[in-house]
Amino acid sequence: MFHDRRGEAVREALARVRTGETPEEVESETLACVEDRSRRDRAGVRLAGDAQHDPTARALADTAACLANRAGGAVIVGLRPHQGGPEAFVGTRLDEAWVRHRVWELADPALTCEVQAVVDEPSGTRLLVLLVPQALTAHRVAGRYTHRVGRACVDMSAADHARFTERWVDWSAEPTSYDVRCVDPAAVNVARLLLRATGEPGRAALAARPDPELLRALGVLDTAGRLTRAGALLFVAEPTAPARLDYRRRARPGGEARRRIDAPGQPLLVEFHTVETVFGTENTRPTAVRHGARGQAETIPAAAAREAVVNAIMHRDWQRAGPVTVEHTGDQLVVISPGGFPEGVSAENVLTTTSRPRNRHLADVLRSLRLAEREAIGVDRMYREMILVGHPPPDLSEVHDAVRCVLVGGDPVEPVRDLTAALSPEAREDVDIALIVHHLLDAPRVTTERLAPVLQKSRLEAADALRRAAAERLPGDAPLLVATRSGGSPAYRFSDQIRARLRARLPYLVDAPRDAKPVVVDLLREQGQVRAADLIELCGLTQMQASRVLTDLRGDGVITVGSQRAVGKGVFYVAGDDFPR
Repeated sequence: MFHDRRGEAVREALARVRTGETPEEVESETLACVEDRSRRDRAGVRLAGDAQHDPTARALADTAACLANRAGGAVIVGLRPHQGGPEAFVGTRLDEAWVRHRVWELADPALTCEVQAVVDEPSGTRLLVLLVPQALTAHRVAGRYTHRVGRACVDMSAADHARFTERWVDWSAEPTSYDVRCVDPAAVNVARLLLRATGEPGRAALAARPDPELLRALGVLDTAGRLTRAGALLFVAEPTAPARLDYRRRARPGGEARRRIDAPGQPLLVEFHTVETVFGTENTRPTAVRHGARGQAETIPAAAAREAVVNAIMHRDWQRAGPVTVEHTGDQLVVISPGGFPEGVSAENVLTTTSRPRNRHLADVLRSLRLAEREAIGVDRMYREMILVGHPPPDLSEVHDAVRCVLVGGDPVEPVRDLTAALSPEAREDVDIALIVHHLLDAPRVTTERLAPVLQKSRLEAADALRRAAAERLPGDAPLLVATRSGGSPAYRFSDQIRARLRARLPYLVDAPRDAKPVVVDLLREQGQVRAADLIELCGLTQMQASRVLTDLRGDGVITVGSQRAVGKGVFYVAGDDFPR
């Protein structure tokens, strides 16, 4: 069944029901029993039951939200109310995946429960067990906020809501029954390696201390000498525990895994070290001959890959079953961690929003080991490391109640890598400047309006980022950005010197005038009009080429003259009847 205290409570409750107690008698503040209503008709006659039964799902959502709003817990499905002994085990045919999704759908905000079918061994009856996490924000179902008081679900008062966030308990900080004698020496050795690798004298000195002092300094031993949950997770080998990381290496999508790291029972630090070591050997390939020599290059920046895995470990929901999966396919890394984004975080604000960590204590331990933040400063580090070598930034999304992080690598883009290597150290550390550079690789100019959602910041902050980027000078006093002379909002583009260095990578610097059409369409959408001067500046066209482009697009009906004059100085064009909407 489940390997935590909720699983133990379920096992104990089922044993008590077998001996004659009723489901109502075994319930508690963290355990509830819900009947599968599809198993009986109104007269009480037993039925086969349904795989999908919405009235039962609604009852489960009510109960799950009620438990979550107090301390979390477990729900047993398939026991008959007011009946003890073997007759209580009527079972259920409800589908696990459907129940999980329906409960998630009915709760507001969505509530993710772990759902597993279990078989009661003495009776052979199939039951469902829902593991309900403690909520970080209050959940309601059908407009009602309830929480568990004893064995009952009661409405939450205004005072209950006010106390809700104050009573939140960090799962990773809770004590366990393990002490320093249970610590795996291999995990301690990995911790010492990580501390020495920081290059910090204080961390290196910490690595030389005896095990108890090291563990206490890391914060994983409480005053009674017990390991915290985070300490047990990182340092204790548990033979019955499932693997926490599942790494697979494939040459191509759909191919057989040629390497796999899936080691149940090991401490998480040992698993992490093994995965990182294997990833390092699989993540390089020979580069093209450069300056008379051939070298090795990472296909995915190691710092970005480490941050993706560490973030998954740090922020995942550890009260849910299942490992963090690390799919390394070709030049792509996909890391999937159970549980959605932490409270207050979404794909649209992940760069800028500070949230309450789901596992604050675990995060602190990883920081002490310099695996998190001090070593790799959050998601912005992933963005920066990918962009600096010419790769696209990470793609982060929430899919099926899990966070999915995709890093797409490959050979470094030499012109981009050379450019970013020439930036000042301050600019190389600035994720805003990295995102501006990445944006201008595909767009001929950038405005504060366009940049704000890219940076996930306000227009005022985007304007300040552009100011910093425009102040950056490369060797030879070449400016990184210059203000454009085209119409519309204040905008910036790469300077002519930078464009010359990146020309092969910039699709808007066209050799054939017809390739300027996408730029014309984009400008019209952004500023409502376009002039020949815009194409001369942004696409590198001559006056004759720019005029030819506009004449051809006018003939196609894509644009039409918007000024009073059709030729000469001051003429501009607007969207025509056949402009792509």
